Amino acid sequence: MTKIRSIAIAVVGLLGGCSQPQGTPTPMAASAGGMDPNSVTVFTLAVQPDSVSGCIMGDASMTRPMTLTVKDNAAVLLTSGGIHYDLNRIAPNVYAGGYYIKIRADLSVTPKRLTVANDDQSCKWAATAP
Repeated sequence: MTKIRSIAIAVVGLLGGCSQPQGTPTPMAASAGGMDPNSVTVFTLAVQPDSVSGCIMGDASMTRPMTLTVKDNAAVLLTSGGIHYDLNRIAPNVYAGGYYIKIRADLSVTPKRLTVANDDQSCKWAATAP
């Protein structure tokens, strides 16, 4: 029960906290494959079936539409609650970031994918977009 409560507190903290500072991408990741096109993609996450049952407590915040904006080889994920997370380019059209919660957006595939998980992978959300 304590683990589930800790996960719920971490998820609430993720969605209600300040934005994460943008790290400096490595020179290899930043230069690989040229510039990505600027884009805006809307995702609506869903909790994944292999998540622990307590993850559903974070659904009210996690399952609202989120907007991923790519501009100048950097991405920002903006939640419906107004919180933004800066993501670094890790490969052509692939962005990642986060500390306690790991965020990964893969725009290089069809459909585009967004995944969010806590550090121990016990709570996972995912979404696709055309």
